[in-house]
Amino acid sequence: MSTYTIQIDDKVLCDQVNAILDQIIGRELYDMCSSSRDAIALAINNMIYSHKDEIIDRIIDKATKELVRKGLPRLLERMAKNETE
Repeated sequence: MSTYTIQIDDKVLCDQVNAILDQIIGRELYDMCSSSRDAIALAINNMIYSHKDEIIDRIIDKATKELVRKGLPRLLERMAKNETE
């Protein structure tokens, strides 16, 4: 039986193994993140639609308060300015 010796550069071997591991780990992480992202998006979507009326009411309340707090003084300023002109 014959014995053969193969010489492989350690750097080339390490680079190849690292490239293969990067592909495997990267693909698994991408798949895991992708499915997690989809699950999170679905959960958020379901939560928003299940509380839709409450969310809309809160938005309207906030907008109304901002209009009164910021818009009313501006309106009064412009009305006063127009009366002086």
